[in-house]
Amino acid sequence: MNFPALDRTGAMAFFSEFGRMIYNPQGILYWTRKARSKAQINATIGSARGTEGTVFPEGGKRQITLCTPLIHSFFRGLDTEEIFPYTPETGTPAFRSAWRRWILARAGDEAERLKRQMLNPILTPGITAAISISARMFVDPGRPIIVADRRWENYDHVFERSLGLSVIDFPLLHDGDLNVAGLIDAVRRVWHEQDNAVVLLNFPNNPTGFCPSEDAGRRLMEELDRLAASWAKRLVLLFDDAYESYVYDPAAMQSSLFYLCRPRPNLLPVKLDGVTKELLWYGARAGTITLACPDEWLSGDDGAGVTEEIDNKFGGVIRGLVSSNATVTQSVAAKAMAQMDRLLDQRSRAFEVLKKRYDTLKHELDAMDTDLLTVEPFHGGFFCFLTLRPESELRATEVANHLLDKYGVGTVPFEGESMNGLRIAYCSVENEDLPKLCRSLAQAVNELARGDEEAHGQA
Repeated sequence: MNFPALDRTGAMAFFSEFGRMIYNPQGILYWTRKARSKAQINATIGSARGTEGTVFPEGGKRQITLCTPLIHSFFRGLDTEEIFPYTPETGTPAFRSAWRRWILARAGDEAERLKRQMLNPILTPGITAAISISARMFVDPGRPIIVADRRWENYDHVFERSLGLSVIDFPLLHDGDLNVAGLIDAVRRVWHEQDNAVVLLNFPNNPTGFCPSEDAGRRLMEELDRLAASWAKRLVLLFDDAYESYVYDPAAMQSSLFYLCRPRPNLLPVKLDGVTKELLWYGARAGTITLACPDEWLSGDDGAGVTEEIDNKFGGVIRGLVSSNATVTQSVAAKAMAQMDRLLDQRSRAFEVLKKRYDTLKHELDAMDTDLLTVEPFHGGFFCFLTLRPESELRATEVANHLLDKYGVGTVPFEGESMNGLRIAYCSVENEDLPKLCRSLAQAVNELARGDEEAHGQA
């Protein structure tokens, strides 16, 4: 299949070999869409259809997707066609439009520009899928993707084991804030070896909860813009914004760096987010990929073509993975976002609970009775991270086991070349239990470091 608009604008050069190759074939869903507007008898889609009265005793002759009334009874307020039909590969128009409005509502002064440059969000089965699909579309197997040394362990699983990429990391922190110079240097190193570099940024960070300061965030975007302007190389910036709405420290960057990143013909920002955390609906499995394209791609005769061809490519990936995503989650999410003020007001109750836990945990960690742990900077998200100091000579897994076995406190250990510590998901801990958590952690570390026989026996 040809992609003339992507070829003419130079957009095709951003894609990996897989990304250049993939397309959405003119199969069942293509012909279903085509028939929907023209056919008097539609024998395309493989979902059972009939009159409403077929399955609902009180129903009429309206054509619906046949279903069981029992299942429909659990979705009060939704029509059968908002629950049961197949969904387009890249998402229902209602959900995509609603999520676009959701993003623009956070964009502040950049909203008008993004209305022009931002494509419709592409639905994926969760944010992990958004990360995986984006990496596959922009990075060839064996090639590098740049991530911070403090990162969600699933990144390595997705990039290295699932996709066969190599991971180049940079130290996340410098003097307690974002390591701007380290990231710029990592991009330059990749560019010395190849024409395309791909960076994944995640703020608030999982596992640390770190967010850059406003100054550092703006400086990074300015430095990357200057870098792109001075090199004849291409850069893709993937923003994993899963926890974007949960920043508790007023001195930290309050929203995604995606909004400050201005696309260029050689700089492509891609926002990865979704229903999971934004709407506190973990089981919805509805993530999104949203590209912001330079004006040069979207102006003139090629504008509609670029939009359509990018949609086709990502739709082709989704078609080959899950065929299509769940319809009902999109319908519910779109209806909820249509009442945005009410939705945000209700979500703010959860935010205030998390903010209170954040404040309590900050206080308790400052008072913790051990000098063998370093609390890494954290400003938002659902987590904080405590690094075991080298002089403790302890492994994070050892501490996590002892903490769980003796004190009944569950944490997640991280061990690697640059990480040896524990992630604390305070999002799931009641506020009154946080002091006990911190006391138990300090006691466990001190016991293991002293070499208490009982501690080592249990660990």
